[in-house]
Formats: sequence, structure tokens, C-alpha cells
Amino acid sequence: MTRARSLSRRSTMATAVVCAALVGGGVAYAATAEPAIKTFTPRSADQVTNIDVLRQQLRNYYGDPLGTGTFAPDSNYAKEAASVARAGSRWLDAREHGHGRSEDRHHPRGTKAIVLDVDDTSLTTWNYEIASNWAFNPTTNGQYVTDQKFPATPGMVEMVKKAKAEGYAVFFLTGRPTSQEAATLGNLTADGVGVDAGYPAPTTLTNGEDGLFTKPDVAAYPDYLKQACANDPGGKCTTIHYKSATRAHIESLGYDLVANFGDQYSDLKGGHADRTFKLPNPNYFLP
Repeated sequence: MTRARSLSRRSTMATAVVCAALVGGGVAYAATAEPAIKTFTPRSADQVTNIDVLRQQLRNYYGDPLGTGTFAPDSNYAKEAASVARAGSRWLDAREHGHGRSEDRHHPRGTKAIVLDVDDTSLTTWNYEIASNWAFNPTTNGQYVTDQKFPATPGMVEMVKKAKAEGYAVFFLTGRPTSQEAATLGNLTADGVGVDAGYPAPTTLTNGEDGLFTKPDVAAYPDYLKQACANDPGGKCTTIHYKSATRAHIESLGYDLVANFGDQYSDLKGGHADRTFKLPNPNYFLP
């Protein structure tokens, strides 16, 4: 989320200590918070990859064994990301030739469109992972965003340009805050600051919205987010609710989201896209 990268972006929810108290001869337990990441509990250290070994494996995967912050264009990461972009392009081509979604006969299509997450879907944040040693900090990360330091994810610019040339509307949907919208747009497209990734400009929607959706403060939520996230803690959207509600909003304006691209499963859950495509990202997890 996508990358939303709020303060809780990298940390899972701490598991609460189970409190027990004797009540009338019985035992009452306080509610226990659940970890955001579901996994197994290792029985021995041998079942856990040593964290320093894992960091080196990640450097090797990105073709950057010395940790310079620049991934190699022939790295396994680049090859895998580009293969997802090609798969997306093949899907869009199939739709152009009338193949794909069986439901089409049941309802008319809207304007064909694609939607893409930003961090580690459209732009790759490997340089920040190295600089931060995989420890997210909103201040230092925000400086990387402001300075527009992130290069394009391999294969994705070409895929998006081709889709745009074939008449697809292009939308970006990120959990980055609204305050970072201008820098995000500059990094994605070309404004002469930092890295110009070279994506086509996002499509202006039929209601005048600019096609780059950033996450507003709760107080500034549009109605569609207020409704979708009313039962979330503090009314603040989870990643899944924020992104799925925004996709539903786009659809309500007459667009058929033919493909949705993201690096997190939370970018892709919640429906409102004909098909989803998962970009590789072994660096962090966003529930």
C-alpha cells in the first residue's frame, strides 16, 4: 500500500499480556490483542532464519550484495517484478481482444482502467530499506519522498504506458498522506526533481479528481471513506478498507477496473477489480 507507511507500518500489533483474575472462584481473562502477522511459533532457533543472514539474502535478491542501495537490473528481484508487469500486460491485451471476464455478458463495462499502488509497486524503495537498515522512520522516509528518490519498479512503466496508449485510464492509489501528493506525482512522472520515473500522468476522473489518490486525515475523509471505515478503530481506515472503498468509488464514477497492482495483499483484497497482480516485496508487511 501499498505504501501507506504510517507509524505502525513496520511493526505488528504487540500481543497483549493475558490478565487473569479470580472472580467468584472462576478465572476471567482480558481480551487479548492478535498479532497482525499470522505465522507459527518456532520450537527452536534452527527454525528461524538468522536476521543478519536474512538481510544478506535480501541484498543478494536485489542484486546488491554490498548494500549500496541500488538494485541491479538483472537481479532476481528485477526479473520477478518485470515478469508480473508482463503478466499484467498480457491480461490487458486479452481483454482488448474480448477475452477474460466471464461476467461481462451480465453487465456493461465502464471506461476501462487500471489502478496501481505506489511504494514497491510503481516505485521501488530498496534504497530506503538499505539506508534505514529496514527500520522505518516516518521522518527519514518522508525526506526520501520529498526528495523523490525512488526509481521505477522494473517493467511497470512500460506496462502502464502501453495500457495508456490502448485507452486505459490510469489511477494511482497509495497510503501516503495527502501532504505528500505533489512529491509523489513528481516522482512518478517528471518534474525535474530527484528521480523522474516516467509514468504517464494519472487520469483525471469524470468528477474532476486528479487520479492520484493519497490518504487524507480522518477529519477530511470523503463520505465514501467515512461510510466504509465507520467501524474501524477511531473511524480510521484499515489499508484494506481504504483501498477497496476507493476502488469502489472509482467504479461508481463509471470505470471498469480491469487490473489492480500492489505489493501487499492488503492492496489487493476487498474486490472492485477484475484481476489482481502481486509485485514481490520481501521487506515489510502491511496488514
